[in-house]
Amino acid sequence: MDIVFINLLKTEDKEFALQKAISDAWHGNATPSLFVMQDDLFRSIDGCPFAYYAPRQMLSLSARGRVLSANGVVARQGIGASTRFHRLVWEVPPSAIRRDWLHMAHGTSPARFYKPTTHVFLWANDGEEAKADVIQRYPYLKGNYGFKIQAEEFYRRPGLCYGKRTEDFTVQILPSEHVFSFEGTAIFTDGTFLDEWALLALLNSAPINYWLSIVCAEHKAYNYVESVPVPETVDDAVGELRAAAQEGWRLQRSLDVFNLTSPIFVITAVLQNLSETIESSVQMFRDRIVTSNEALDELQRRIDEISFRLYGLTGQLTYGDIERRLTKKNDEREEQVCEEQEEALHADTPVLVSQLIDYLVGVIFARWDVRMALDPSLAPKLPDPFDPLPVCPPGMLVGPDGLPAKPGRIVSEEWLRARPDANSLPPDGAVSKPTIPDSEYPLRINWDGILVDDPGFNGNQPHRDDIVRRVREVLDLIWGDRAQEIEQEACEILGVRDLRDYFRKPSGFFQDHLKRYSKSRRKAPIYWPLSTASGSYTIWLYYHRLTDQTLYAAVNKYLEPKIADTERALDRLEEELAAASGREATRLRDRLNEGRAFLGDLQDLREELLRVAGLPYKPDLNDGVIINAAPLHKLFRLRSWAKETEKVWKKLEKGDYDWARMAYTIWPDRVREVCRRDRSIAVAHGLEDICEVEPPAPKKKGGRGRRRKEAAR
Repeated sequence: MDIVFINLLKTEDKEFALQKAISDAWHGNATPSLFVMQDDLFRSIDGCPFAYYAPRQMLSLSARGRVLSANGVVARQGIGASTRFHRLVWEVPPSAIRRDWLHMAHGTSPARFYKPTTHVFLWANDGEEAKADVIQRYPYLKGNYGFKIQAEEFYRRPGLCYGKRTEDFTVQILPSEHVFSFEGTAIFTDGTFLDEWALLALLNSAPINYWLSIVCAEHKAYNYVESVPVPETVDDAVGELRAAAQEGWRLQRSLDVFNLTSPIFVITAVLQNLSETIESSVQMFRDRIVTSNEALDELQRRIDEISFRLYGLTGQLTYGDIERRLTKKNDEREEQVCEEQEEALHADTPVLVSQLIDYLVGVIFARWDVRMALDPSLAPKLPDPFDPLPVCPPGMLVGPDGLPAKPGRIVSEEWLRARPDANSLPPDGAVSKPTIPDSEYPLRINWDGILVDDPGFNGNQPHRDDIVRRVREVLDLIWGDRAQEIEQEACEILGVRDLRDYFRKPSGFFQDHLKRYSKSRRKAPIYWPLSTASGSYTIWLYYHRLTDQTLYAAVNKYLEPKIADTERALDRLEEELAAASGREATRLRDRLNEGRAFLGDLQDLREELLRVAGLPYKPDLNDGVIINAAPLHKLFRLRSWAKETEKVWKKLEKGDYDWARMAYTIWPDRVREVCRRDRSIAVAHGLEDICEVEPPAPKKKGGRGRRRKEAAR
């Protein structure tokens, strides 16, 4: 049956236009707003939308069943469980990744070919804790947790992925050892129609983007992707599509090694090309981004031309429509950098300098291996596209087990050069000296994860662990004689008087760091400033070195000696004041008052640290950053972060986070009682033996799941 459609969406005088269109149709005159379509063209599309202005060639393919699902391609939505089980990848211990936590494709913003993974999901014992939570919250499902945790048979498999809700449909590589969320739909192919690379190129083409924008607007659920029409034949174009996708992926990933929060980070952009000035290094990086974007635009044009040809759209009206849409998107491409790479790829000079300072702090804490900044050839080879992501970023300082280094366990340069790639250790017997003494590493490391903002009292020398002093040591190592000029240039770019000003301002280093380590509304900074109310003294903690002794160490090693030194200095001032008169006495009295106020600040800081330590404070990285930071909320000077952590602390007190180890440590009786009636929380604390809720029956295999497996083979 023929159906007549009249498109007046962009017409101002709709009444006149409608009358004219009807008249044209009656007299058989062609008009751009008039569409005569057969109803069977729409029936193969999920939901049967009236996609009358979609390319007729693609509608015809769809009507004849020439769609992805009939050609060995499946798209699946995955985990929709509570964010309780989500973390950003740098929040959890690297040793727990792939064992308890799996990398997770989580939708987020558009990106073609490649996008860094920033999330992990708790999947210990095949997601036992998350599944128990789903059943606890959705008892009407009667043990069938498929509503929230689904398509398990595809977890850990390599494929492709995309965000469910985007203004622009883009697809990326999905490495193995991933799960995927409800927002990060995954695509798998058995190769019947196209392999992963050729399919990646085709799915990122303008015709498919245009098709999906018509049939499902911005809601790209998996069933719409499975019903995407495919060309009659692609044999002649497979090689070109595959090569274009591989090159696009390579270009995108090659820039991600400079992204501090990426699983493949190596060094910051400023250190990529050490130059006479920071600005010249930034310009070289900026030029690289421009060159890369130009190449990506050319690849996109090539893919689109191939796709237009395959679908038979060349020269058609729909080609012009799609081309105009594509041109508009290319003009906006600069503003469409994905969230996960946004900071690293904008090449904004202050942002890149802030990244540099962040990196230098990480070097002092043994997060990053400074030897790779001095000699980039020491960086390991990156994994292949579909291989698992490294559990530690390639730029991390590691021990011979490939995990973060510990005292006396720093790998040698020989070990680094013998390493096959970032996922592998050197072959047995390949390295004669796998580790070096700490004294042979180019810098002294603060293994306790503590630095202080302590420039000294009344003109004394800065503390040996003063954060500014330590950062300058790294600058000296990297830039040598030019270190002071580089520091001055960095401060000018950041708009601060000096480095201490940058570290002390709540709106300085910590605010930049917090923004950098926050993704998808989850905030997870790893360097924490615990300050006096006035900001006159700050203890900086490194999240990954936290233990139940960290706060005591901060008091005993840093605060107590500082208080004692300050008291002695005040005693001397009092003696000098007793013998002084006139202006000198006024000056000494002012200094004495300042010193007494400072001493009071130090004593208050000590009191609060000891109060929190005695809760007791026993951090567990599996709880995530904000829960571990919450008990310390009174010591954060950045107002937004103090309010966020205070809010979480109140929820901890209330019992909203009884699944957290922090809650069990502080309120064990309350949490044990909750474990009796909530199996998920019992699993979280290893207390299944006291839980009165029966474990769920194993999920039956077969049915729809079996059909999906067969379709994916």
